[in-house]
This record gives sequence, C-alpha cells and structure tokens, in this order.
Amino acid sequence: MLCGFPPFYNDNNEALFESIKSAKYDFPSPYWDDISAAAKDLICKCLVINPQERIDAEGILNHPWITNAEEVPEVDLTQVPPKLKEFNAKRRWKRGATAIIALNRLKKKMMI
Repeated sequence: MLCGFPPFYNDNNEALFESIKSAKYDFPSPYWDDISAAAKDLICKCLVINPQERIDAEGILNHPWITNAEEVPEVDLTQVPPKLKEFNAKRRWKRGATAIIALNRLKKKMMI
C-alpha cells in the first residue's frame, strides 16, 4: 500500500508462489524512493519466511516507523491510485482469462 502494488507479483502463479516462499522482493525505484528506511525495515521484518523470526504484532506496534511521529515525510502519493488501478485491471483480466480457460476445458470434457 505504500507504493501502490504488492510486494510479490508475477503473471505466472508458479513463479509468484516461488517468490513468496523464498521471500524474494525488492523496493524498485521510483516507487519506493520517497519511502523511509524505517518503513522498509518494518516491511522486511514482516516478510521474513520463518514465522518464529518474523516480527509479531507487539513488535510492529513498537517499531520506530510506528512510534516515531517525527519521521513522517511529505510524500507524493499521486502514483498510488494509478498503480492500484493497473494492478486491479491485471487481476480482473487474469480472472477472466482463467474463467475462459476453465469453460473451454469443461466444454471439451462434455464433448467426450
């Protein structure tokens, strides 16, 4: 939500799941340029693979990004709505394509 798209994305579900399982993500420019180091640190701590090592709710509430109100920068959020629209459009397109594929498979099975 800080940059307008999820930390893990891939058109291929298998590649997407592999990225999630291995916690492969980055903070691409220019979307993350105005996001503080403390915010990125919190995100990194939330996306740790091992649940025992992952930050818990108390740790999140005590994290400097949450507790340090002085660090709130002036951020240009004009790119967030278009990125969210783009992400949602891709998601809807993919859902439609999946439905068409399922219908075609069903149609083939009914002809057999």
